Amino acid sequence: MPKVMVGTRLRERRRSLGITQVALAQKLDISPSYLNLIEHNKRGIAGSLLRRAAEALGLELDQLDGAAEYRLLEALEEIAYAPELQGIEVESESVDELIGRYPGWSRAIAALSRSEHEATEAARALADRLTHDPFLGETVHRMLTRIAAIRSAAEILKDFPDISAVDRDRFLSMIHDESRTLSSIGEALAAYFDKVEETDRNLTPLDEVDALFDARDNFFEEIEDAARNLGVISDSLPKPRYEKARVLAEEKLCDLIEGIVDGQPELETLTARNRARELLVNYAVAAILAPIDSFQPTAELLGYDIEALADSFSLDIETVCRRLTALPREDTVPQFGYLCANAAGTILEMRSLAGLVAPRYASACPLWVLYRAQQSPEAVIRQRALFPTGARFVFLARARNIGPTGFGKPRHYVTDMLVMSEADARKTIYAPGPMVPVEEVGPACRICPRKDCGHRVEDPFAG
Repeated sequence: MPKVMVGTRLRERRRSLGITQVALAQKLDISPSYLNLIEHNKRGIAGSLLRRAAEALGLELDQLDGAAEYRLLEALEEIAYAPELQGIEVESESVDELIGRYPGWSRAIAALSRSEHEATEAARALADRLTHDPFLGETVHRMLTRIAAIRSAAEILKDFPDISAVDRDRFLSMIHDESRTLSSIGEALAAYFDKVEETDRNLTPLDEVDALFDARDNFFEEIEDAARNLGVISDSLPKPRYEKARVLAEEKLCDLIEGIVDGQPELETLTARNRARELLVNYAVAAILAPIDSFQPTAELLGYDIEALADSFSLDIETVCRRLTALPREDTVPQFGYLCANAAGTILEMRSLAGLVAPRYASACPLWVLYRAQQSPEAVIRQRALFPTGARFVFLARARNIGPTGFGKPRHYVTDMLVMSEADARKTIYAPGPMVPVEEVGPACRICPRKDCGHRVEDPFAG
């Protein structure tokens, strides 16, 4: 936290309690002149002196040591630079003083902004689902088919009143059967929208699996513990190592994985359960080949360089990417998201990252380096991305061939992409310098507000 907030916070709190500068200085065993320098931000304060000041003023240490204020500072600075406020001339240079003098109002502004942001993201996610979810298209098509059949039979009965009793009964039976089917389709559609309204439930099998990994922060401790007891794979080449580890995971950890799947309320459908099993086997393979106890310090030492980590552990890039998403949620450790897409733009696998809006039911923004990477396969490409919300991320994408190899054989590429916030990128070898250009991107065309984008292929869902 900038020291200006500590000094200002001390001064405001002391005054609100009616304590003189001399009295507080005596309690802290320092001179009034030195306290005056601290309060006016000309001297820093830390360690035992900071703890004594917090006790004397009846504050928690994190209210003075900067942790809480620094998070608040980041939130307010993001608000100050939000695209929606660019014409208002917000005094961003005064954010720290605002927090120091009016911490309650500062938290209120941040809370309102966070609420608005969450509502916006929920609306965008819902727009993505309603626009691209195949369930809706299929269901509406089935409804229209049944309605057409009912209408056709009803028109025949109306236009030909003298048809035989046998034919009349046949058409009435058709109307009855189609009506029942239409009713069941309507019930399914109503249940779908009921789930939409329940924010703690998931709409599709892909969402269900995402919810499982989100609930665990992409970390399954029981699999990590079991993988430690399976020994070391001796092969030095990535492909044989992966294949042996997969056989080991399927043979030795299948019951454990099945128990995880059975015990997860997030997995409501058979499709979701099958997909979860496959992804948990992949997780187990990564845990066998790169135990977290050795992977985490090595990753930190190498600056989270995915190619260097692949060489160090004899892994393929996608396994390294998945492993990075499992790193512990600690302030000093960068947090990673992961996406894998094919040449058609379909996202095949995703590990979510807080703040990143990634479409589930359609291709992402064509400006993402996720798609550009296939123009330069086997090379890591970095992108500094700015979203319409003002959020900044660093994308790392690398395309790999999954088809046959050899002269004259077609190549089929998929792209692995790691995502991290720009703040977390500074903890890695991929930290963008000031000369690295910032590229304006969006989530996906149908949910992107950039109306003047020359790469738009679909009109926005709203507006």
